[in-house]
Amino acid sequence: MLQAINNFTITGNLTKDPEVRKTASGTTYAFITVAVNGFSKDKADFISVILWDKLAVNVCKYCKKGALVSVLGHITAPVKDGKTVIQLNAENVTFLGKGGTANNEPVE
Repeated sequence: MLQAINNFTITGNLTKDPEVRKTASGTTYAFITVAVNGFSKDKADFISVILWDKLAVNVCKYCKKGALVSVLGHITAPVKDGKTVIQLNAENVTFLGKGGTANNEPVE
């Protein structure tokens, strides 16, 4: 029997500067939107991804609008207010170019 693999990889440009936020319990997070080429040559798809903890801090510190990134992560489907919401959770973000970035070196 085949085992399902739950992951995604997208590569594209950030559509705006990411911002660090905190949950009510104090957990650090950020949302990014990545513009990727769509199936049609003249259309782009805009994918929203959530980042957690140090990954959120690093991306907010080193990436700006227009930065080229590759995002690897997994998909979850939490239920909020009785509705299932698909959520893309980043596990790794690779900085691919200097477009929009001031310094392209992540911190530990």
